[in-house]
Amino acid sequence: MPGRLGAVFEAVHSERSSAPPAAVWALWADASRWPEWNEQLESGEFEGELAVGTGATVKFKRGGKMKFTVLEVEPERLFIDEAKFPGCRFGHEHRVEPAGSGSEITHRLYLKGATSGLFSRLLGRKRMEKSVEGFVERERELAE
Repeated sequence: MPGRLGAVFEAVHSERSSAPPAAVWALWADASRWPEWNEQLESGEFEGELAVGTGATVKFKRGGKMKFTVLEVEPERLFIDEAKFPGCRFGHEHRVEPAGSGSEITHRLYLKGATSGLFSRLLGRKRMEKSVEGFVERERELAE
């Protein structure tokens, strides 16, 4: 995956779940539910349906908002969104794959572009790595 997007920094975590992909997808397709699995968020909102080109805005508990644009959608399987930072892009890949009678949930945060090294340090590499682990763990618990 790194070659596909040319990311300079990425944090990835996957776990198996007994929940079907549709149960995990339900946590992603409704942005108002994002704070259930992302403890950093106060709220999330799509500017329309979950589709390529749709905007999404998140409000952080510690203040501030960030706007993302949906780049790719495969219902009940994948969606990728990105935010623009000066000189780079911050992306979030959400992926769920069938695995036996359940699924495998993966989150991937990435930064790419000329200033991605700077922003990865500002955002905190270890913090982003812990975040993706937490996203997957909470989604597994919620979906099961």
